[in-house]
Amino acid sequence: MRNKIIMANAWEFARRGAKKFGGKVKEYFAEALKLAWSLYKAQKEIKGGQIAGVAPWFLQKTFNNPSVVHQIQHESIYKIKKATEKAYLIEAIAIFENGKLEVKNEFWAPKSVVVA
Repeated sequence: MRNKIIMANAWEFARRGAKKFGGKVKEYFAEALKLAWSLYKAQKEIKGGQIAGVAPWFLQKTFNNPSVVHQIQHESIYKIKKATEKAYLIEAIAIFENGKLEVKNEFWAPKSVVVA
């Protein structure tokens, strides 16, 4: 899943560069790929170093609550508690500004919807 998303992002960045500055898309691809990898690594570091993200549609389907989905997607650090051949047990921990309130959500997610 990770490589597919990184490559899709790189091609999208290359298309935007070609559209904005002119030229062919493939001329921009090398730099776009570097940018896509750096964004992936930065997101992975923000999320705790193990997982960069979980597919939004999966979170919506699992939790069916917009505020919980937003919290898990944008404010939580992901940790893998357990891994099987096909899925991860993910603990999403959100610590709010005052540092006193900590919210933990634990859920199983198939490896196909996780960007690790």
